Amino acid sequence: MKEYCLRTLSVSKKYGRTTVLDHVNLNIGKGEIYGLIGRNGAGKTTLIRIIAGLVKTTNGSIELFGKTKEKELRVERKRMGALIEMPVMYGDMTAEENLEFIRLQKGIPGKKCIQEKLNLVGLSEVKKKKVKNFSLGMKQKLGIAMALLGDPEFIILDEPTNGLDPMGIVEMRELLKKINKEEGVTILVSSHMLSELYQLVTCFGILHNGQIIEEIQKEVLDERCKKAVELKVDDVKKAVWILETILKTTNYTVLSDEVIKLYDYIEEPELVSTALSKEQVMVKQIAIKGEELESYFMNLVGGEKNV
Repeated sequence: MKEYCLRTLSVSKKYGRTTVLDHVNLNIGKGEIYGLIGRNGAGKTTLIRIIAGLVKTTNGSIELFGKTKEKELRVERKRMGALIEMPVMYGDMTAEENLEFIRLQKGIPGKKCIQEKLNLVGLSEVKKKKVKNFSLGMKQKLGIAMALLGDPEFIILDEPTNGLDPMGIVEMRELLKKINKEEGVTILVSSHMLSELYQLVTCFGILHNGQIIEEIQKEVLDERCKKAVELKVDDVKKAVWILETILKTTNYTVLSDEVIKLYDYIEEPELVSTALSKEQVMVKQIAIKGEELESYFMNLVGGEKNV
């Protein structure tokens, strides 16, 4: 049975007559890097603030580490860290001093954790540097170090690559992978940048107009977008035999509706058609199917204007 760090149960949020979130069901498994993708204004930050306990729901509830009652959630949120927008940092204080302030605020015993987090995010060499002299990328790393104080099992990051240059984006991506793999931290990361999330996450939640319109594992998404020769034939068993013995490929899938998806011969579908015809297998339909990742999401949310 799958173990979840977080589930949102039909969460809705209204401000006056405006519905920002509409019965959102989110399911984040332990150990995942979950990408919350949606255009600006889709409701990502509101949802994250609800999960972090900063905003109350209008309807629905949160389940965190299996707990749903408000008193229990307050306890369980101690196992969680968050970087929502840019956290408060004191420019005239060093990175080390900013972390010390957060450590005292959270009541974390011992100063050893400060150096550990600075090492983890790659700021140990500038720990004595005043934060007002930090680049944006360094501030983002310090924000993540703040979120990691107390060794949370689950962290939430809202647009952590926003404003970073290409090198900074790569560094942030590698840092998050490291935190997930080496520290065993489950991560919820929101972004409107599909290409960046794709290189990082294990599961997508697509938020559009305040609703989760799809949750999809990365490998399933890859399968849907993967180019293939799609075949409809009158004899699937014989067609499969031809693929394996004559065309020498096992790189295919037979779907439940008996459509064959062949991942070889993408550039030579006529060879497939000819081989089947020679063996008296009727080809009812043959086509190259598959789409670019961006196209998949644009079609899902209703067109380019909505991405």
